[in-house]
Amino acid sequence: MRLVPALPFSVLPAKDVVHLVAGEDVRFSLSAPGVDAWLPALFAALDGRPLEEALGAVEPARRDEARRLIDRLRGERVLVDASARAAHRPAALEVFRQDRLDYDAALRFNREARAPWIWATTGPAQRAYVSPVFLPDAGPCLECLVRHFRGLSPAAEIYDALIEHARAGGEIRPSAFPPAGAAIVDQLVAWKTAMFAEPEPPAALYQLHVVEAASLAVSVHPVLADPECPSCARRPRRRASEGVAEERR
Repeated sequence: MRLVPALPFSVLPAKDVVHLVAGEDVRFSLSAPGVDAWLPALFAALDGRPLEEALGAVEPARRDEARRLIDRLRGERVLVDASARAAHRPAALEVFRQDRLDYDAALRFNREARAPWIWATTGPAQRAYVSPVFLPDAGPCLECLVRHFRGLSPAAEIYDALIEHARAGGEIRPSAFPPAGAAIVDQLVAWKTAMFAEPEPPAALYQLHVVEAASLAVSVHPVLADPECPSCARRPRRRASEGVAEERR
């Protein structure tokens, strides 16, 4: 895992507290006994290097505490995945839209993608997804996300059944989703497309947005690469030191 701050935070230590400030409206205060002695060094080390290497900036007795804090900061989206952010290059952005639970079609598109793209679907019916930007050679891919969904599902076997049904030529019908909710999905897609043209886009570009039909809520979630994802194992790998990609063998 490689993490970086989502914004250029100023780190302000004081007695048993560290303030993270990125503008007037983005402020976090983290307090614990002695946190000011080790958190600034850890935060400076979170520059895209492997997490275990970054944790070397913290004395061994504090590392469990540091890991818990890192999990919290990821949940608050203070820290984000480094590989996708570091590989960002403004370019054309493809959009793969779905109105049904055809995971087979989406995963085939994922495997064949050679350019940055996002997935927008109202297929789940009770909610819609607008994915993070997926890059062909860095960060998580759609299969990482689907594997995460499958792991959380109480009926994980339905994913396999849907994929096999589609592969066999079976029909997967469109889902009913409120038109007003679908319009929100369209706006999120348009917003992310515009963000992608920026040379330094915000962290939200590389996060999952979920539109809930029942509550009208839009939530944001980090997406991490799955180390056992078969699609990621087959795709080109970016060599960060040279800024180029090489094919995995």
